[in-house]
Amino acid sequence: MTLPALINKTQDNINRNRLKREYSLFQQAFQQISAENDFAFKNALSQCQNTGKTQHACLKNLFKQKLKTAADCDKNNGTNLGKCFVQHKDVRFLNGNPANSGKGGGYFNSNTTSGLVLDDGSSVSLWLDSTECTAFKENNIQRCAFLVIDVNGPKLKPNTWGKDLFLFFIYADKIVPADKSNTDACLGDGDECDGYSDDCEAGKNYGLTCASKYLFE
Repeated sequence: MTLPALINKTQDNINRNRLKREYSLFQQAFQQISAENDFAFKNALSQCQNTGKTQHACLKNLFKQKLKTAADCDKNNGTNLGKCFVQHKDVRFLNGNPANSGKGGGYFNSNTTSGLVLDDGSSVSLWLDSTECTAFKENNIQRCAFLVIDVNGPKLKPNTWGKDLFLFFIYADKIVPADKSNTDACLGDGDECDGYSDDCEAGKNYGLTCASKYLFE
């Protein structure tokens, strides 16, 4: 192995270990929130109803109460843009191409999500889809929200899906990493799903489903 390749592999391993740590932290937070609300996460979301543009901040605050945090952004735009989370324009797909609004860009929602920086240096961007957890119900998916975890925080590169950026979905009963069966573009669009068959080791395609592969395969 050449030295740059060895450095990259070492960094990838570090980030994958960080991914496991952050996934565990958010799973624990999710379970605590659920336990305090009659073991139903959806009950906790009832306080976020009718909050309009602040609903994402409401979701963020639920998790903030269970996590050790270093910074808080109710909305990742304006003066806060980049404080808690990487700007979308600086994000790349796993194949090296700039991320765009057509594929994967929707999970940044023009950086109008709410965010946190944890005391371990990682950061998270949160978006509340539905307080009733009915997003994509027609596809037998009861999704409440999604979150993107940047395992090395808003200031450090590579800011790449599948490298240091990882996508998760919050359902009524669990948090799951993105995979080919639950990413938005794959819900009913068969051809589009081919792009989400990520070869994470080879660095192909988008990289949005690599969290699932690194955690469970």
